[in-house]
Amino acid sequence: MPRSSPVPGWVPPDLPTSPGVYRFLSGTGEPLYIGKSVNLRRRVRGYFYGGGPNGRLADLAFLARAVSYRQTGSDLEARLLEARAILNHRPRFNRAIKNSWRGWYLEIDQGVPFPRPRVVRAVRSPTARYFGPYAGRFVPLEISRLVEDLFGLRSCAGSIRPDVDGPACLRYGIGTCPAPCIGVEGINDYRDRVREAIEFLSDVERARQLRSRLVADSGGAADGDHAGREPPATRRLEWLDELETYRSVLERPSRQRSLLAILPHSEPERRVFLPVAAGRVLPMKVASTGPRRWRNAVSDACYAVRVRELRMDSILQPDEMVISLIVRRWLESGAPDGAVYDLGTMTDREVLRSTIKDGCQAAKLRDSEPN
Repeated sequence: MPRSSPVPGWVPPDLPTSPGVYRFLSGTGEPLYIGKSVNLRRRVRGYFYGGGPNGRLADLAFLARAVSYRQTGSDLEARLLEARAILNHRPRFNRAIKNSWRGWYLEIDQGVPFPRPRVVRAVRSPTARYFGPYAGRFVPLEISRLVEDLFGLRSCAGSIRPDVDGPACLRYGIGTCPAPCIGVEGINDYRDRVREAIEFLSDVERARQLRSRLVADSGGAADGDHAGREPPATRRLEWLDELETYRSVLERPSRQRSLLAILPHSEPERRVFLPVAAGRVLPMKVASTGPRRWRNAVSDACYAVRVRELRMDSILQPDEMVISLIVRRWLESGAPDGAVYDLGTMTDREVLRSTIKDGCQAAKLRDSEPN
């Protein structure tokens, strides 16, 4: 007598072996868990066989009463659909995105009297300037430390009220803080330092100007002759050089590019368009490879990016970062199974011609494209 299958009857028997997204649902249709796989059939059925998930995912398999799925043409499309669905529904059994993919920001809040650089997990204050997000905490912490030393910003926590009779801290003693806490430097002069720091972080030209000034200062006076309690110019140059090693992450990194990615679809005569506007991943669109529809799809995708670039903040929100990091890692891995067009350097017409040249659409479109 044949052994009965451990897979419940409510699991669809026709699950495909291609990439896609699946959802385990409760008896009321609530998503309990959302996942993706390059082989939907193997992944979903694996929950019910020995050697499959244990612990909380075994509890998931026990509580679930239905499975829905969506087939995709690529692993990237599946990853993006999975992430968006998790962020929208926040299923109780999904933890990876909620706990691991939050960003870190460098914050300088100009709404307080004596601002200082801080590393935070979210954009919080409308009066603050933010830099990031960063995938980890190390880089913004290093930038914060160097900014404090280079521009003489305080590092002490909490708000301060100048007290001329208070004790000076160690950083004042070594010349890396102007001690506004004891009234050595007033609020206006201190806020000038803050503005200079923000300009440096925002504009590479300001960094070049500061370097020229420090080089001139270091050549014009001995280190012991610097004015007041400022560190010598040669020491500040060392901090500047170290801080400049992070310039690539202070400026717009690869995840903040504007581009159009074209991915395979589960149906051979269709493609998935993935527009990205300055790092923000816009909704995916499906395009037919027919000549007229293809031209319209390319034009619409490029237009959506141009419009989105005109009306966006410079800072990615945490949920936006989740999606952005997925695309960034895909780009860094060589954009497997996809074609990528840089909308920062190419015109819409050049993008259309390149998609034809690269064979992203049907051959009949290539033959019908006017010279």
